[in-house]
Amino acid sequence: MRNVPIEHFTLSEFLPGRDYNVQGIWFDGRLVLIKMCERLSYLNATQNPSGMASTAALAKTVWEPEAIEACEAAMQSVDERAHGIFFFDMKENDQGVPCVTEINASRFVMITNFHDLIGRYNMAGTYARLGCGETVQIEDPYDDAGEYYLVRELDTLPAIYPAYQLFEGIETVADA
Repeated sequence: MRNVPIEHFTLSEFLPGRDYNVQGIWFDGRLVLIKMCERLSYLNATQNPSGMASTAALAKTVWEPEAIEACEAAMQSVDERAHGIFFFDMKENDQGVPCVTEINASRFVMITNFHDLIGRYNMAGTYARLGCGETVQIEDPYDDAGEYYLVRELDTLPAIYPAYQLFEGIETVADA
């Protein structure tokens, strides 16, 4: 192991379940806005031993209150006065419990357009207004957008579709 002592490794629970991304904005410890999605397939995943990647080729909006609560609890334990943009990567364990695997501070997720263009509020716009000292009035920070899909691949522009439009115009072999 290249002379790395065994005690420098950490073993953790295997997390075979759903893969979530949650992005939130905090202002002086108060949650301002939070959204989430589930990664269904990954861009360039075949190049990684795990078959996974942080950038989704296909993602859908979901709303899992237990995952949101886990993110809020993790943020509270890291910084009670959190301030700025944070995104959380999460995987469910074999019992379906969402577990925070990563917290990224001060940066937007690669699929931030998914969080910006659907739902009641634009995340980047909200962040910019707060950063410029504007007062932002969001009564309910939990922005469940309904069911939308993000589709992206190399050499194509990402597209966002409401669930009812995702398969519009696609024929199955049996239909042809």
